[in-house]
Amino acid sequence: MAPHVHSFQPNENKTEKIAKWMIAWITIALRGEIIKPYDLLPSKAEIACHIGVSLGTMQNVYRILEDAGYIESKQKIGSFVKDRKFESVEKLTSKKDLATDVIKKYMKDNNYKSGDELLSIRKLSKITGVSSATIRAAVTNLVMQGILEKKKNSYLLTGRSFRAHNVEAKTLVEKISENIKEYVKNNLKSGEKLPPSIELARMFNVSVKTVHDSVKLLSKEGLLHARRGKYGTTVVTDEYNESAVLYNYEIIEQKIKEYIIKNCKTGDKLPSIKVFAKMLETSEKTVKKALDNLAGEGYVTFMRGRYGGTFVTDIPVNEGYTWIAISSDYIRRAEN
Repeated sequence: MAPHVHSFQPNENKTEKIAKWMIAWITIALRGEIIKPYDLLPSKAEIACHIGVSLGTMQNVYRILEDAGYIESKQKIGSFVKDRKFESVEKLTSKKDLATDVIKKYMKDNNYKSGDELLSIRKLSKITGVSSATIRAAVTNLVMQGILEKKKNSYLLTGRSFRAHNVEAKTLVEKISENIKEYVKNNLKSGEKLPPSIELARMFNVSVKTVHDSVKLLSKEGLLHARRGKYGTTVVTDEYNESAVLYNYEIIEQKIKEYIIKNCKTGDKLPSIKVFAKMLETSEKTVKKALDNLAGEGYVTFMRGRYGGTFVTDIPVNEGYTWIAISSDYIRRAEN
């Protein structure tokens, strides 16, 4: 590592200096074929220890490199060099990018000239309605671009020209949400499952986390119905039947409710978990979870001991009526 990276001036921003050096190093190393796309970088902790900075500083450095498109991080694997030749042509905007353009527009609208001091991060956040953390990241980005220069605790506009882009541009998550929506419209029907997140990530050239965030956004809009594990994410329309994607324990819960309605009265003892599992052709664990839910809803209760078991405390609603009478036998057993 270059010696100059190890020393920092009193008012110098460590994050910016290290990020600039790493960008230059990756660019030169790729051209000279010293490294190749998809080579793993040393861990943040290793570089932080080597340079003598905190892990938090290196995390910020790696975040800048990711935002700039030089590296990509994968959970439990590490950070690797991206192949910039195959970067998507379409601009997918992050919150930081949007905030960067918001600040540019603010400076342009207020006739900032070279040497003018930018408002504090707190004031910019209040004026623009963008969080302080995002404004701070955007200001760092402008310093990296040479548009701003840090002087002690202030940021001054340099003589470098800049252009304020459309601040209405969509964030990456919003853009991928639109892409998924279009994919659903052209390829899927109500009740059908969305492809796995990893497949969508490859399809749209984004991270799995971005896909997850996009699916959350579409779930809030009511287009998708996300479920855990093998149930996946289902397309929702007017014909959508939620029961078609119920978890196993929810299906068993409904069947036990039906059993109670047809065969029981309040105070009756239900069949054992083993008997229910055999009767309903499912696992004992699934029956136990279903019964736990029914107990939480107040339909059954559990009693220990020689005469214990699962007892009906209330009858689920059937055609608008609920049987809430409690038999004297049940009260006597409960008291004992």
